[in-house]
Amino acid sequence: SNNMLNTLAAIIFLILGALAILASVFNFKWFFSSENVRMLVKYFGPRGTRVFYGIAGVLILYMAYYVYNMPLS
Repeated sequence: SNNMLNTLAAIIFLILGALAILASVFNFKWFFSSENVRMLVKYFGPRGTRVFYGIAGVLILYMAYYVYNMPLS
């Protein structure tokens, strides 16, 4: 009970969620020095921003799971 669009969306969410979690855990310099992320670092500090992206990554992985298993309407 799945279609191609759900699968594609789930794969994109899976990649983005995994990237956010990996960046958070391994503190990727290229990720945390990008302009948009630096703005968050200014408000939350480096550690707070890493925690934020770790939580965001888990939520995005949940979205991937939900979209993949979403019933067709």
